[in-house]
Amino acid sequence: MKKYLKAWAVLLAMVGSGSSAFGRGHYQSFTVSTYAIQGTVQGLMRGQPDPKQSWATLTRHLKIDKIYLEVMRNHTLVDEAGLEKLKKFYQDQGVQVCGGLAYSISESNGYQGFDYADPENRQFAQKAVEMAARHFDEILLDDYFFFDRKTDYDIQAKGNKSWTQYRLETMREVTEDLILKPARAVNPKCKIIIKMANWYDQYAGLGNDTEKVPLMVDGMFCGTESRLWVGEEQHLQPYLSYDIMRFMDNLKPGVNKGGWVDQGGANPIDRYAEQLLDTVLARCPEMCCFHYAGMLQSIPASALTNRAWADLPTSLNVTELKKTLGLKNDNPTFADIAAYTLGQIDQVLVKVGQPVGVKTYTPYHASGEEFLHDYLGMIGVPMDIVPHFPSDAATVLLTEQARFDPDIIRKIQKQLEAGQSVCVTSGFLRAMKGKGIEEICEVETTGATVPVRRFTFAGGPGTPFRRGRGFAEAPRDLLIPEVKYFNILTHDAWGDVLGVSPGGTTYPIVLSCDYSRGKFYVLTIPND
Repeated sequence: MKKYLKAWAVLLAMVGSGSSAFGRGHYQSFTVSTYAIQGTVQGLMRGQPDPKQSWATLTRHLKIDKIYLEVMRNHTLVDEAGLEKLKKFYQDQGVQVCGGLAYSISESNGYQGFDYADPENRQFAQKAVEMAARHFDEILLDDYFFFDRKTDYDIQAKGNKSWTQYRLETMREVTEDLILKPARAVNPKCKIIIKMANWYDQYAGLGNDTEKVPLMVDGMFCGTESRLWVGEEQHLQPYLSYDIMRFMDNLKPGVNKGGWVDQGGANPIDRYAEQLLDTVLARCPEMCCFHYAGMLQSIPASALTNRAWADLPTSLNVTELKKTLGLKNDNPTFADIAAYTLGQIDQVLVKVGQPVGVKTYTPYHASGEEFLHDYLGMIGVPMDIVPHFPSDAATVLLTEQARFDPDIIRKIQKQLEAGQSVCVTSGFLRAMKGKGIEEICEVETTGATVPVRRFTFAGGPGTPFRRGRGFAEAPRDLLIPEVKYFNILTHDAWGDVLGVSPGGTTYPIVLSCDYSRGKFYVLTIPND
């Protein structure tokens, strides 16, 4: 696996050397929490597993500052009678104890969530948060707090609205009327934190509102589970664990309370450690290690040894881990992996500054070229997603999502007139055809797809002849959209990086043109 620890440490060290310690617990740069789901909480109240024994195993190396006790999942509440006793046990261990809620109906049935047009579901949703508020001053809502149902109730309630509009409006109302007001009526001190899932580029379609809800609640949490990306339908890249934290940080100052990683997709085991690293490298205030029972699981020996890089100095060196933690012949648990990983990176974070990256503008509820930011991050371009156009940035990246801003063309022009740079993707170019982009540069996507394997740096304006420059070659053909532009005859735009087809024809990967005092770039995004 890639040497995440060394690479990220070097990158952040270049940013600055100022310390910024969020944590006030066992670690210097962040706090650590865990989350016990409803079934585990119910079992702990019965002594299965034993709270004392399981806590000792969980914290033998991992230092935990907070625990969330979930009171509802799969439309099932825990027995309230034993909740205070269990809560007191963990308080006696010196940790903060908070509540949790998972608004799921049936995880085994396609991750079925609540139907917020169904009167019974609405009543139960309110009942659950009222119960949690009776016992806890802080409640974290698991990322099941979304809206994906299309029952007859919903079809009638939606009317002529789009599903996205209907779900966004419904979840705003649900947040206010079924969560915040009931919880605060029971416990005026109660804080509500909403965890958002890892699919940040598709939030709006399931009612996750990044515009108004962050202004209503007491905080947000990020699902930073990027898992193993190969062959998965979510199309998530490892960089997401970092990128989504920056996305959430930029919604509202101080709204982002932490990141959350589970044990899913942790094969090879390095992926689990890397998700933790990328989350806290984004300056995560709280690292939630979900979930309690899963953290107690031992890693199978095969998952530790069947790794071609097992004896290499990667970001997760199991031999060094066992030596550091004194495990001897025992296999580490997920908690042990977290303890080693977080302990190592904490020593780095206290010496470096804040994250920086290329400002990329994504309007609220936008879609298009989903998760492209993470792919760019994986090739070494640091990303910083913002919900408002960053007019003070020297360089702005605009993907197809920027088309949702009706004033985007004028904003680009003003940025260029101020002597700044703007880079747009081929997806944005396609979406804005005939909508004013031609005022900046007469360039367009033709709809044709061409294969390229060889690449050359063209040198930009004034260097159209490239003999002797040589070519870089990819291991396979890449399919790219054809971008048509005026170059040799009019000198309106120039290729900076060119792809070469099997027949020798060149196509722009990066092209640029001057506009006023600024520089306008187009980045061609492969179709595959």
